[in-house]
Amino acid sequence: MQHDFTVPDDWYRSFFTAPANLFWEKMVPEATTAADVAFLRRHLPARSARLLDVACGSGRHALELARAGYRVTGIDISGEAIARASAAAAGEGLAIDFRHGDLAELEPAVAFDGILWLGSSLAYFPPPKLAVLLARIGGSLAEGGRLILDTYCCAESIFPLADEREVAFDGGTYRSRYCYDAGASVLKTKAELTLSGEAHELLYAHHIVTTGELVRMVEAAGVRVDALYSDTDGAPFRPGSPRLLLVGTRS
Repeated sequence: MQHDFTVPDDWYRSFFTAPANLFWEKMVPEATTAADVAFLRRHLPARSARLLDVACGSGRHALELARAGYRVTGIDISGEAIARASAAAAGEGLAIDFRHGDLAELEPAVAFDGILWLGSSLAYFPPPKLAVLLARIGGSLAEGGRLILDTYCCAESIFPLADEREVAFDGGTYRSRYCYDAGASVLKTKAELTLSGEAHELLYAHHIVTTGELVRMVEAAGVRVDALYSDTDGAPFRPGSPRLLLVGTRS
């Protein structure tokens, strides 16, 4: 049975507090981050290149890339996540430029050799705004620069849609219920996070687009789409693939 509830359009501005960020970190094993970074390094320019990590969170990719010799800027709307990312970088003496802010307000002083936007946060925005953000990103890439996008929310990945989901992890559980607004192509989620015995209600939403729509937005932003992968091992994306990794080049 489909559930029905309301999620604010700008839910992501206040969503990523300490409990949500801690849950996300617990759900992502170190091996997953290592596989992501290996994929990134195969497709990004050589080390020492300037990279922008969009929606970087607490810096799990940015920190690894900086350790590998890249010059990294990370931006995220969560002040709590940026504070922890900055502390981790300072503790290792890594010169990462972590910024707390909105991607729409980013005004880079230099063009980046590579931009990565991982973790499905591109689905937080309705298609018209996403197109504007991708155009901004495309304009921030140097000629020949690489763009890597990651999402689990393309239509080919999420349908048929589950009604509920529950997962257990070290220190808690996460139960989510879904409501799909077909008229707006928005997947709304109401979740109960239990963390160290304390319950937190979380509301969030993802705007669903087809892979073709996303490709057209990227190409309209001046970026040639080179490949669509379904995982970090390089398998091609196809209907039913749970993840999309798009790799493109600024033309």
